[in-house]
Amino acid sequence: MKKTYLIASLIIVTVSVWMLSGVFKERPAPAPDMATEATPEAGATKAPTVARVRTRHLVASPQRVEIVVRGRTEAKRVVDVKAEIAGRVIAVPVEKGQRVQAGDVLCELSEDGRHVQLAQARASLEKATIDHEGALRLLEKGLLSATMIAASKAALENARANLKAAELAVEHLQMRAPFAGYIEDRPADIGDLMDRGAICARLMDEASLLATGQASEREVAPLALGQPAYVTLADGDTIPGQISFIGRTADPQTRTYRIEAMLDTQGTAVRDGITARITIPLQEVIAHRITPAVLALDDAGKVGVRIINDQQRVEFHHVQVVRESAEGVWVTGLPSEINLITVGQEMVADGDKVEASPDSTPDEATGKP
Repeated sequence: MKKTYLIASLIIVTVSVWMLSGVFKERPAPAPDMATEATPEAGATKAPTVARVRTRHLVASPQRVEIVVRGRTEAKRVVDVKAEIAGRVIAVPVEKGQRVQAGDVLCELSEDGRHVQLAQARASLEKATIDHEGALRLLEKGLLSATMIAASKAALENARANLKAAELAVEHLQMRAPFAGYIEDRPADIGDLMDRGAICARLMDEASLLATGQASEREVAPLALGQPAYVTLADGDTIPGQISFIGRTADPQTRTYRIEAMLDTQGTAVRDGITARITIPLQEVIAHRITPAVLALDDAGKVGVRIINDQQRVEFHHVQVVRESAEGVWVTGLPSEINLITVGQEMVADGDKVEASPDSTPDEATGKP
């Protein structure tokens, strides 16, 4: 046998013996601390943790649903008293800011012979009347044709029209107040030559004031003409009134609708253009007062709150905000008595079992827990 084959065989035998020697080697005994360590069972799961929340017990109470619209006061009647004939101003018995009664003279023009024209018109009417009566007597005797009768009647009607025009010209010499109110402006002065249509005075009716505002689509839906309204002015005074107008066309810029409430001023001095808050009471509902911080949205984007039921599980209830105030918001859609989650509501979901404790934080409105 060749020397190389002999060496290769010896190497193979040596390696095989070395490898087989590890199979039958005795394994060392486990350490005492490892032998006594307990191992979890294959199917065991970790016990679920229970979330802790704080709750506040709330009881519903009757609340009146109101619609509040911001706006301002506005005069319903503001009239520019204008000249109906041309003439020179000879008298202005009123001043700006003065209160006048219906029929009071605001401006007076020079007569410029209009009384003479009136007398002439009366005489012409008298003559035309006599001529027409004489023509009728002649017609009865067959001495006058129907054409002549028609001409005399036309002359009579023309004389009547001239007399009426002369009377109006004299009447229009004095510009009078069409209603009681305040003089807001009086551009005319003594000596001014006024053309027809020139302004003598601007008159505002303070007894027919409105409160106007813009209501949204949701706010305007339940409104109706004649509904009572309460208007709170900037100085805190509240004036009763009722809805007198609801717009049918939306403002193209704001998509809101104009509403008007006629105010019952009863002699109260209210100015035009004052900031006002229009409150329109609707029906009475049972609602809870909560802080807006507890409001949440579900997966569909609807507003609601989370409460705890008798089984200490979380329930999500949709709510509707019916009133807002400085103390919080009033919502409907909940049972009459609830345990509202005030702390930890963002960490739990509908159906979760929780460990609840009373919320001792003082209430923002009452100052009590």
